[in-house]
Amino acid sequence: MVGNGIRSAFTVTGDAPAAKTDDQDLQAAVAGYSRWVNSQGDAFLTRTTEFVELVKAGKVEEAKALYPVARSYWERIEPVAESFGDLDPKIDGREDVVEEGMAFTGYHRLEKDLWVDGLQKDTSAIADQLLADVTELVTKAKSVELNPLQLANGSKALLDEIATGKITGEEERYSHTDLWDFEANFEGSKQAIAELRPYLTKKDAALVGRIDATGKALGDLLETYRQGDGFVLYTDLTEDDVKKLTQALDAFSENVAQVAGVVAKA
Repeated sequence: MVGNGIRSAFTVTGDAPAAKTDDQDLQAAVAGYSRWVNSQGDAFLTRTTEFVELVKAGKVEEAKALYPVARSYWERIEPVAESFGDLDPKIDGREDVVEEGMAFTGYHRLEKDLWVDGLQKDTSAIADQLLADVTELVTKAKSVELNPLQLANGSKALLDEIATGKITGEEERYSHTDLWDFEANFEGSKQAIAELRPYLTKKDAALVGRIDATGKALGDLLETYRQGDGFVLYTDLTEDDVKKLTQALDAFSENVAQVAGVVAKA
């Protein structure tokens, strides 16, 4: 685990098209979800542009208010957004990326400037780079060809994101706006399921019923932490709050995890 290891050059050739399906419900699911991803990407770019303008103008409080709103669009489509190599850590990498030999840039670097360190000499440059990276990502996302299994796995992946980063308070360690991210990941997961619903209802109506029930329970619980247009800060949660959210998330996630198996049988 030390050094460069054993390395040799290799070349990858050919194309790897997304798996196709003849099922019309699944085809409609992919088309609908792709349109939704594109709309979220466009909104992400619009909000990021506004956020960058506020940061560069030194409007700290306004930038703080927009920060969790702008990030919500990223969090809803995170599995797609994460598929573009270095763009993910450049946009969404936490300070830990420094240990991996990368520069600390993107939203979380600006989060730290806004909430902890104050605006720095290079803050404007970091903001400009964020906008350039988001612009590139949104453009690339429009060309992604998805398949039904990716929708199913992506739905579960978003719930895993909540479990490993949001429910722990690790993601937004300076602003503590983790519940905004929690909701956005949850919404993204539900959207994929909503697109797959006609097929799932046809193949396993009982599973759809369990997903609906546990999803409603999680959504209702999350609403109890709403404050104004957003949520209470993560630091306002008690250990019991975190436990209840974790249990509700696990129940929903357990059912969503079964979707991929149903879709794979198409």
